[in-house]
Amino acid sequence: MAIRSILFGAGEPFAVPGDVAEPEYFRDLNLDRVAAGVAEAGKEPWLAVVFRLPTRDVDLVAFRQQVFRDLEEPGVWEVAERFARAMARIRRRLELIGRMKHPPQAHRWHLELLLEYADVVTAFAEGLQGVELTAPGLLALREDMAERARETSFLRLRDQARALHERLGEVRYDLLLRRDRITVARHDPEERFDYAEQVLALFARFRPDAGKRPPEHHDELGLDQVEAGVLDLVVELFPDVFRDLAAFFEAHRGFVPADLIGVERELRFYLGYLAYLEPLRKAGLPFCRPAVSATDKTLLARDAFDLALAAKLAERGERVVGNDLGLEGDERILVVSGPNQGGKTTLSRTFGQLHHLAALGCPVPGRRARVFLPDRILTHYERAEHPEALASKLEDELVRMRDLLAAATPDSVVILNEIFTSTTWDDARELSAAVLAALSGLDAPCLWVSFLDELSGLDPKAVSMVGTVAGDGTTRTYRLVRRPPDGRAHAHAIAERHGLTRARIIERVGR
Repeated sequence: MAIRSILFGAGEPFAVPGDVAEPEYFRDLNLDRVAAGVAEAGKEPWLAVVFRLPTRDVDLVAFRQQVFRDLEEPGVWEVAERFARAMARIRRRLELIGRMKHPPQAHRWHLELLLEYADVVTAFAEGLQGVELTAPGLLALREDMAERARETSFLRLRDQARALHERLGEVRYDLLLRRDRITVARHDPEERFDYAEQVLALFARFRPDAGKRPPEHHDELGLDQVEAGVLDLVVELFPDVFRDLAAFFEAHRGFVPADLIGVERELRFYLGYLAYLEPLRKAGLPFCRPAVSATDKTLLARDAFDLALAAKLAERGERVVGNDLGLEGDERILVVSGPNQGGKTTLSRTFGQLHHLAALGCPVPGRRARVFLPDRILTHYERAEHPEALASKLEDELVRMRDLLAAATPDSVVILNEIFTSTTWDDARELSAAVLAALSGLDAPCLWVSFLDELSGLDPKAVSMVGTVAGDGTTRTYRLVRRPPDGRAHAHAIAERHGLTRARIIERVGR
């Protein structure tokens, strides 16, 4: 029986996703950084591919959330981590065996690894029996691993390997060293002198680590010419056991089943994400398992934050600022305005990350959240102008906006960040009003960062969020609150464009 997937549903076998292109919105939302960080924390590049596969299946999201919940328990995490680490080591050493140039050495390594694999499978099955599980995915995995550890084929393979290992352990030989010649002979049990212990004792005091076990060097592949020659002579002395060892190797080259490799990799999706969150949780940042729906477009998020920014700040010992987000009833469009460098773009990334992470079944940044599962996420962020480009910046923005609206559906999530800044205020307002009407007609959830703060008053589905400043009127708090616009966003944008903000004036006067 194949082991069932803990990532794609307990009724499904493990399947390796093919090459999945990175979604266009990943770089805009800094999700490429999150995916790379999770892959690094999980020690598995394949995780970046899984991170590109959001789902609208509410049941599958709940399935993954339950696996995350169980794995957040230290005992369950330890059992899973130990298995994943051991399986990765076995896979790595099997690759090394494939590069060995001396067959008898490769065959012996292969036998040792097969025995280690048998112990790992048995220990994992027993470990899952010894912890409390509630997630259907992990309960199914517990049943499957118990069955695998009892399978006749698995037990027969383990017993064959043990018997062969015992036979190799009985191989004894003597080396006779005379000048530049080495003679290998079967061990003479009548030989009364064993010089090995005497030599080790004599030179022990010259070892700097006397009394300590020397480090193991499992990844050293090569035998030098003398070692390989001695091993070849030993093979000639004991042809039967080494012939059986070679036959065993050929019969069981790929002894690790694909479904167990799948279990390891799927566990690494969960373990890698939790490892990525660990320093943030230690810093006191909240995470939650959101309520999700594929039909209800309500958005609720408390103390949500940009995950990529939080990870970057945590490395410097700093903490990100959380914000609340909400869309209720017929509300669909959050229009975000306020001073530059006040956290507006960060909030737009937070909005997008919430939807993507929730659709992966992952814990999301925030104390509490309710999130809609979109059919796609569409973004329009400002792009740097290229001197060789034939189209103007405005033309490029219009073409991109046309394509975005053509691709959007009522179940899409749209994020617009500072569009139409290269044209006049009147033209920007007219173009923005047209886009707002199209989005309202689609009924698609949207967050729109704009210097045109009056946009929130042009449609009943739009609501306003405004960036706040401290009491001195200049210091950014990076907190954005739901309230009517104060009318200063456009003035700030003009002042910034012409270098007339308070900070820029003080900078010039001070020089």
